[in-house]
Order: sequence, then structure tokens, then C-alpha cells
Amino acid sequence: MPSSFLSHQAPALYIKAKYPKKIDGTAICLATIVPDFSLFLDLFTDGFFRNISHSFMGIFIWTLPLTLLSTIIFSRYIGPFLARIVKWDVFLFSPLRYFGVDLWDRLKFKRFNKQFFIVASYSAVIGGLTHILLDFPAHENIELFYPFVLFKVPEFMRIVLIDYGTIQIGTRVRELTLTVYTLIWIIETLVLIIPTLYYLRKLKKDNVMNNRENLKTKNLRIN
Repeated sequence: MPSSFLSHQAPALYIKAKYPKKIDGTAICLATIVPDFSLFLDLFTDGFFRNISHSFMGIFIWTLPLTLLSTIIFSRYIGPFLARIVKWDVFLFSPLRYFGVDLWDRLKFKRFNKQFFIVASYSAVIGGLTHILLDFPAHENIELFYPFVLFKVPEFMRIVLIDYGTIQIGTRVRELTLTVYTLIWIIETLVLIIPTLYYLRKLKKDNVMNNRENLKTKNLRIN
């Protein structure tokens, strides 16, 4: 799978840039990360939660509810907190301001009404869908139709290009190999960072987040 951060967000940010008033930007971007929350639980299981979270069914029973919850938490607390931090006059924070993190404090004005839940819900579904579609050629298993069917990628994608041996973590033994599908993961991760950064900058330049005064008007929606 491509990296959860900076690469998975590329298609989500493209959709947000194309339909700025119809997509909740926070929800669609968080939905590209939420399927990988299962990685923490799978430290103690045999991949069960990943199989669920990366399936079409998982979009609705895993990604959708977790995205709605995380969107509310991020908008109220995390986003504004990060915005305050990056506004400090520190050189290291300049790239974050360039890509719009300094505007995230405006998320605290988001209203969690009926309109929010409608827009955020279909935005989350779209974001979750882009995640699992990007993942399936870059992982050994294809979980799209789990729990009904669990496929493996074609044989040629499991060809080992480089074998680094094994490593033991606790009672688990992991193989360190570079296969065709892991190479696809690396390529996707590196390539998709470019459009992610491009659209982050574009969204800031296009002033997609309205100014603070407008946030208090009756008909405003901020994403």
C-alpha cells in the first residue's frame, strides 16, 4: 500500500480541488488514512482487521464511522492546535505554512449539522474507496470482497526481486524481501507525493478555506 500520509491524499485532494463546495476536505483526506488504523490492532491479530478495513464492506462499517468521528475531533482540536504551532516564527514551519497548515485553525468554526453529516459521509466513502483501490496492486492480498473472498495478487507480482532474509519481532518472524508488489508500493508512494503537495498548495492559493469573518455567516460551510 502507498504511504498513508502524503501519497494516499493525492486523489482526495484532486477531488476536493475540482469540487470545493461539494466535498468535505477534512473528511475525504482522513478517510484515506483511516483504513490503516487497523495496523495497530493487527499487531495483536493475524491481519483480520486489515482485511475488513480494506474491503468494500469495510468502507461502511469501518472507514465511514471512524472518519466522521475523527473529522469532528480533528476539526475541533487537532487542526487548530497544529495551526497555532506552525504560525510560530520558526523556519522549520515555513513549508507547513506554505502548504496551508496555518489555515487549519479555521476548522474550529465548522458546524456539525445535518448538512455536515451528509457531505462528510459521502466524502468519507469516496476517500475510503480511493484508499483501497490504490492499495490492491501494492499488497500481497486483495481484500476488496472480504469476508466473502480473499484473493492473492497474481504470481508474477509476488516474484522476489531482493531477499534481505528474516527478522523476528517477539514471536513473529517477518520476511524482508522486495517483491514486485512492494516495488509498486514504493513507486506509488514516491510518485503520489508530488500531486499531493501540488493540490495542498493549490487549495491554499485558491482560498478554499474562507476567511474567518465569513465563517460566521448563516450559509457558510467550511471544509
